[in-house]
Amino acid sequence: MSEDAPVQIDEVLLHATVKWNTRMFAGICGLIGAFTLLCATYLSFYMGLSFPGEYQYLNLLGVFLPGYNVSPGGAWVGFLWGGLIGGVSGAVIYRIYARSIRQQVAEYFAGSRSKDDLENAVLNLHGPSLGLALGSIAALGLLITTNWLVVRGTADESVHAALLSEYLPGYAVSTSGSILGAVYVFVITYLFCVLLSAIYNGIVALRQKGTAS
Repeated sequence: MSEDAPVQIDEVLLHATVKWNTRMFAGICGLIGAFTLLCATYLSFYMGLSFPGEYQYLNLLGVFLPGYNVSPGGAWVGFLWGGLIGGVSGAVIYRIYARSIRQQVAEYFAGSRSKDDLENAVLNLHGPSLGLALGSIAALGLLITTNWLVVRGTADESVHAALLSEYLPGYAVSTSGSILGAVYVFVITYLFCVLLSAIYNGIVALRQKGTAS
């Protein structure tokens, strides 16, 4: 193949890579979620022994995670829930974000680069795809948790959830309030990801320019 010939993307290899990376990312997010909730629960439990009535805020998670509470046994229930939620979230996030990889590879080889250049390549973050992935997860999470409180009939008692209205104008522990809150969360997360990606890509561009010179 000549240097000027366009580089064809190996679809089979790309699909296999995305599939493998999805599993890896899901596994990593699952472990992070599992151990974070496990450690946080044990910390809250032992701090609560010294200060009865304090450090028990994680008990609120029992509303959304059946079987969970701030206790040694509840910590391992939380470990399972944290792993499940983290793993599913990680898989969804990566699968949505992976939609931009083919475009990035195609754009990278659109110039005079060859396959040998791929070794030193750094893929940019695609802000819209990252924003769509994280924004969707955050918005869906708020929708599910809020409406779960409504279904349980504890919406009026959920004073901690109602505090979100201080940051999300119009939000309330109700079906209509959850929709408005989800929109706010999605937009905020989306814009944050776009900004983060722009900063990251700018740093990568400066680094590559410095390497080339």
